Amino acid sequence: MTPTRGRPSKKLVPCLDADRTCDHRFVEDEGMTLEVDCRDCSGAQSIDNARCAAGIVNVLASGVVPEAVVLRRYIDVRYRSERIWGLRSAAASLAALRRLGEQPNEPSDKRCRTCPASRGRLASEMVRRVRADPVSFSESRASLSDVLARELSSVACPRLRGCVAAVALAGRPDQGGG
Repeated sequence: MTPTRGRPSKKLVPCLDADRTCDHRFVEDEGMTLEVDCRDCSGAQSIDNARCAAGIVNVLASGVVPEAVVLRRYIDVRYRSERIWGLRSAAASLAALRRLGEQPNEPSDKRCRTCPASRGRLASEMVRRVRADPVSFSESRASLSDVLARELSSVACPRLRGCVAAVALAGRPDQGGG
């Protein structure tokens, strides 16, 4: 075996950051279409892949709502409106959660500012969960507030459930938060 002399022995693969935005452009042919350039990506060319979906969701969080998404590589893959509904929903939530987490009007109560279940901290946690698996986020949103409330059950806050529910519902189309 050859010594590596302080170098990695295997070629390292670049990290696919969940906050990255894929190379893309919007085209208006028969309706608004998002074309994503997948040629430089080593991941799967499918919206069912969590990393690919995260890149698309980050693009969609800008607010443009396309009728179709085309993933371009050697063979172009087109996803129509009904197939990308979950990604559009996750993108609306991501945008709303970012706005919610960046709002400067923190509560004047010191307990709320230092609470682990504060709006900013909960919004950051929800953003992390949306980015981790945007494909299943829309289906799991209903149970997510219960999961977060269980995880934060040790926090002695009378407003815990209300804060968690408000953050979990951010950006949901039927709640008017997007």
